[in-house]
Amino acid sequence: MSAPHAPRLPRSARTLLALVLAANVLNYLDRQVVSALERELRQAFSLDRVAFGALWSAFTLGYMTFAPAVGYAADRVRRPRLLGACILVWSAATCASGLARTAFELYAARFFIGVGEAGCLVIGPALLSDLVPAAVRGRVLAAFYLGMPIGGAAGYLVGGAARHAGLGYTAAFLAAGLPGLLLAAATARRPDPRPIARGGVPTARPPSAAAYRSLLTRPAYLAVVAAQTFAVAVLAPILHFAVRFFEEARGLAPLEATGLLAGTALVGGLVGAPLSGVVGDRLAARRRDGYALVAAVGYGLAAPLVALVFLAPSPYVFAPALLVASALLFACMPAVNTQISVVVPAPARAMAYAAAVFVLHLLGDMAAPPLFGAVADAMGTAPAFAAFSSLLLFASFAAFVSGRAMGRERA
Repeated sequence: MSAPHAPRLPRSARTLLALVLAANVLNYLDRQVVSALERELRQAFSLDRVAFGALWSAFTLGYMTFAPAVGYAADRVRRPRLLGACILVWSAATCASGLARTAFELYAARFFIGVGEAGCLVIGPALLSDLVPAAVRGRVLAAFYLGMPIGGAAGYLVGGAARHAGLGYTAAFLAAGLPGLLLAAATARRPDPRPIARGGVPTARPPSAAAYRSLLTRPAYLAVVAAQTFAVAVLAPILHFAVRFFEEARGLAPLEATGLLAGTALVGGLVGAPLSGVVGDRLAARRRDGYALVAAVGYGLAAPLVALVFLAPSPYVFAPALLVASALLFACMPAVNTQISVVVPAPARAMAYAAAVFVLHLLGDMAAPPLFGAVADAMGTAPAFAAFSSLLLFASFAAFVSGRAMGRERA
C-alpha cells in the first residue's frame, strides 16, 4: 500500500508549524547548553558530579510540576498565546542562568527554564494534531520533533564554541536565550486552529474531569508513557554527562567532544525522525499499532548500541554506534508521541501530553542524572552507562504492549 498523500497545508498553518518547530529547537537548545558547560559550571559554583546532575533535576522539577497546569490551560485558552508566554519565561530564565552568581541562583534559573518549557511539548503536539489531517500526522509531528536533534546539537555547539573562544558560560547562556524573546512575540500573535469565541476562549467545550480520569483506564496510553519513561531515564544521563566522559575517558578535546555529540545527534535526528514519520504513517494506514511498532523496534535495536558507545575504546566503533543509536532513538520520539494522539480522543490530548510529561520526568529523568552520578562514582562511568542502557529493553517491551493493547481497546 502506498503512503498516504500529504495534502498541502494553508499558508497560516505552515507559518504556525514553522513557529512551533522553531520553538522546539530553542526548547532543546536552552535546556541542553548547560551540558556542554560542565567543567566551567562545576568550577564556578563548586559543584561535584551529583550536584551538577541536580541541575537537570531542578529543570525537571519545574517542567513536570507545571506541565499539568499548562495542559489544563491549553484546553481553555488560545494556545499560540499561551505558547508565546511559555517561550518568554524559559528564554528569560536561560539568560538569567548566564547572570547567576551563586549556585542557588543557577538552580532557580534552571527551575524556571523547566516552568516555561513545560508548554512546548504539551501545547506543540496537541496544537499540531488539531492542525493537520490524521493521515499525515506522523510526518508533521516528526518535523516538530526534529527540534530535539537540531536544538540539542545547537546547544552543544553554542556551549562548545563559547568555551573554545574563552567567552565563558555567561555568553553561552545569553546566546541561547535571547532569540526566544523575539520568537515569543511572533508566536503569541498567531491564530488558534480551533474555533475561538470573543475573548479568546475556545468555542468547543473543554474536557471534563471524568475525561481526564479516563486516561488512567487506557492501557495503550499508560504503556506508551511507560516506554517514554524508561527511555528518558537513559537519555538524560547521556545528554548530561557524555561530554565530560568523551573528554576524560576517550581523550577528546572539548570542541571534539561537543562536536561528536552534536554531529551524531543532528545527523541521526535528520535521518531518524523523518523516517519514523513516513514509516509510521504507512504502517498506521494498514494497522493501528503502526507507531507503537516503530518505537518498539527502535528502542530494542538501540539498547546494545548505546552500551557499545561507552564500552568500546576505539572511535571507529563508538562513533558509528552513536550515530546509528541516535537515529533509532530519534525515530522513537515522534512515534511514541504520535501514538498518544492515536489512542487519546482529541479533546483530551493536551492534558494527555501534559500527564505524560509529568510521569516520564518524575519517574524518568528527575532522579536519573544524580542517580547516575552516584552509580558512576561507585562503579565507573562507562559501566554505569552500559547498565543504564538496559532500560531501553524495557522501553521496547512497553511500546509493544501499547500496540497490543490498542487491539483490545478497539474490540
